[in-house]
Amino acid sequence: MSRELSYLLRHGAKKRGPPYSGQMLRHRSLRGLDFATLESIVSQDQKSRYHLVNEGGAVENSSWWIRANQGHSMTDIILDLKRITSASEIPMAVHGTSMVAWRMISDRGLSRMSRNHIHLAQGFAGDVISGMRSSSEVLIFIDVARALDADIQFYLSSNGVVLTPGNDSGYLERRFFSRVERVQNNGKPIPGWKG
Repeated sequence: MSRELSYLLRHGAKKRGPPYSGQMLRHRSLRGLDFATLESIVSQDQKSRYHLVNEGGAVENSSWWIRANQGHSMTDIILDLKRITSASEIPMAVHGTSMVAWRMISDRGLSRMSRNHIHLAQGFAGDVISGMRSSSEVLIFIDVARALDADIQFYLSSNGVVLTPGNDSGYLERRFFSRVERVQNNGKPIPGWKG
């Protein structure tokens, strides 16, 4: 149910019909989801993917709203993001990926692909709640100060994920990589990518 909820809130509302106010629990792709289960999904999600808010009163007499905190491919979604204007506002920005993906990334840079933003964590897999898959094999550290100087925008989502749309083509170019290392190599940089 959590996976379907994530898909619907981030990508599928236009394809499957939007879950308008008061209709989320009745949406055809979420049959059987009740409010208690929805609350449980939100509160137990280890990556804090969702935000559930009550707009007044008791459950039966109020409006509840849910959104995914980031990861959207729908362009008309308005998120509660804090603009990052200085690299000193975050401890680091690192993207975790696979070796297969790294081969493509090393040529062009990070791509937001079909999403609105490239996701960056403020720490390493295992240490962070959200922003990086625990299966990451390669860590790409971003020189946020240099990217900001080049007018690349960065934002902080409500669950601590650093987001950037990249450049006009949707890329965070290689020139903004400060260091790239293999997870299994005890922090040793990939040859040619030492910052």
